[in-house]
Amino acid sequence: MKIITISYRLPLSIKKQKGKVKITQSAGGLATAILSYSQKSDVNLTWVGIADFDKTTWENNKDRYDRNFDIEPVFLERSLNRQFYNIFSNSVLWALFHYFPSYVEYTDASFEAYTKANAIVAEKVNSIYEPGDIIWIHDYHFMGLAKIIREYHPDAKIGYFLHIPFPNFELFRILPNKAKKYILEGVLGSNLIGFHTWDNVIHFTECVEKILGLSHKNFLFSQDTHRSKIGSYPISIDFDKFHDAFDKENVITLRNEIKSLYEDKRIIFSVDRLDYTKGITNRLNAFEKFLQKYPEWREKVVFLLVLVPSREEIKKYGERKRMIELTVGRINGNMGNYKWTPIVYQYQSVDFDKLIALYTSADVALISPVRDGMNLVAKEYVASRKDLKGALILSSMAGAAKELKEAITINPFDAEMIADKISLVLNMSEDEQHRRIKRMQDYIKKHDVFHWAETFLNDTEESHKQDSKSKMLQKEERKGLIEKFNTASKRLLLLDFDGTLVNLQSRPELATPDDRVINILSTLAENPKNEVWIISGRNREFLQQWLGHLPIGLVAEHGGYIKRDDWQPVIQGIPEWKGQVVDIMQNYVDTNSGSFIEIKEFGIAFHYRNVDEKQGFNSSRELLMLLKNHLYNTPTQIIDGNKVIEVKHYMAHKGTTCKNNVLCGDHDFVLAFGDDKTDEDLFEMLTAENEYSVKVGPGNTFANYRLESVEEVLSFLATLAGLTATEEKQLN
Repeated sequence: MKIITISYRLPLSIKKQKGKVKITQSAGGLATAILSYSQKSDVNLTWVGIADFDKTTWENNKDRYDRNFDIEPVFLERSLNRQFYNIFSNSVLWALFHYFPSYVEYTDASFEAYTKANAIVAEKVNSIYEPGDIIWIHDYHFMGLAKIIREYHPDAKIGYFLHIPFPNFELFRILPNKAKKYILEGVLGSNLIGFHTWDNVIHFTECVEKILGLSHKNFLFSQDTHRSKIGSYPISIDFDKFHDAFDKENVITLRNEIKSLYEDKRIIFSVDRLDYTKGITNRLNAFEKFLQKYPEWREKVVFLLVLVPSREEIKKYGERKRMIELTVGRINGNMGNYKWTPIVYQYQSVDFDKLIALYTSADVALISPVRDGMNLVAKEYVASRKDLKGALILSSMAGAAKELKEAITINPFDAEMIADKISLVLNMSEDEQHRRIKRMQDYIKKHDVFHWAETFLNDTEESHKQDSKSKMLQKEERKGLIEKFNTASKRLLLLDFDGTLVNLQSRPELATPDDRVINILSTLAENPKNEVWIISGRNREFLQQWLGHLPIGLVAEHGGYIKRDDWQPVIQGIPEWKGQVVDIMQNYVDTNSGSFIEIKEFGIAFHYRNVDEKQGFNSSRELLMLLKNHLYNTPTQIIDGNKVIEVKHYMAHKGTTCKNNVLCGDHDFVLAFGDDKTDEDLFEMLTAENEYSVKVGPGNTFANYRLESVEEVLSFLATLAGLTATEEKQLN
């Protein structure tokens, strides 16, 4: 088994300098974490990414790097890579996902390049994949990749992690339909989908529900081939690496140098990549506001601003750099003097030792992105402070703010608030600094990058184990199940109605049992070894009218009512929320011709099977979200079914009702059939060795077996009843 990690950048770079080839291995957190996990778990690591070198250079040097992991570079043609990376990935997805819709520069050509690049990378993964491997896909460059890989390998273990925010529905919907569906369906090809925060998880699941029409149960989406679990997995850093660097000789020398340079001044420090999401100009304006509002700090404080070059070939980045430099010049010109430069600005990369020296010299780390998935700079600053000194001012828009509760949080757009917080931390006592830094360090040490990688990969495997292992009920499986049925002496059959015994119709009242269904049920029930139950969402009046004359048990309204000899309610009283739900649904009936409401005793259903497909779907998504908000904290369950939205009492539950009232008998064979989400509640209950379940139609399932249609169900039940095809024909 191996871990196949896929990211845009490879963990090493090959550069030619003055005629010599230099190979540099990444010391970044992601590479370090995954490499460490592969070593600890004794599995091999193979890294797939886009090469920043040509094929000849690779062939000549591929054996010259430290071979503790394998590299599989993908070589993209330059114009394809530009459209894929610069335009769609960074000028569309990056901009939109960071809430800068006006910066989006979408073109059909760039989207096609994106899909092509994802397909090329999928081919590379396919060429090296072996059963049992874990595939871990990283970030927004490869959001279509998981689905493509799963088409090659339906049983693959695939994890996907997004390192940037995921936008809410109102922003995500800006993308053209083909792009929206490609991205969502692509990511849902994974067994596990990870985000930094639960906010992003909720945004993603809402987009899936509203755009693809898939509903989740406890952040788990069921699909035909697999289930996709969605969760929050905040990335972290190598705590010990940053913490221990405090005492490095070179770091101590550099730190003393910085402190002697600004010995009479307090130091505020920021380091960021050049990016419009980092809020650099907002930060500079807030620092100017601080000097204006608190003039006593003039000539007593200095702001060290380090900007790391990034994506300068993209127009918005070049514009941002010029804007920052103009702002720095303006503030220094207006506020400084011949003895004091308020802002010391550096536009270049900083090596590790110098970065630690800057972190550990600073009295304040000012980190104020306007939108950030996580922001590891905040965690690095805290981890590096072995002396427990310093203060962290952190934007509430950064994912790290969800974890670092002892940071001083700010709104990055509120210059006056930031000015006040700078004043607050500059006057903070050392005891308060120690307390806050210590608590944050304890958290980061426990939840470091190795913990992140191990948790994510373990959960990917666990999620894969929970995937449906159901088999088509054909040939040997069919023969084996019939043999178990025939040898059992006390058999229980649990049968759904709509979509299982009768085909779905435009209106529920049209879906009635024909003579064939009645004859099969009657014949099964006549056998003293059999106990037959209909477990339906229909109301008791319907079931009584059409099936009440048969010697079988009936469960109505998904478990709300049960009948052996007489009907008995499982739920007492009339739900208080019914009137409100009817009123809400009626508004949608009025605006969707062909839709209608079905009112039951313990539930209400909005049917839109007869509405124009697109109109019905869009209305159902809106209704679904509206009901979730209106019915929050009420004893209800909302079911997003097949062209129906149903609200029912939470105790109207097929699984619970059957477990408490039907499955409690002494049966040596139990077999359940069903086609929709409510039947999965029952299938989950059937875990004993002699209990079996059959899913009718497509979709991921807890069931042991599958049948494709109502016709196949009736044919199989007729076989269990001992009816030959001729006998069936004669009975009908």
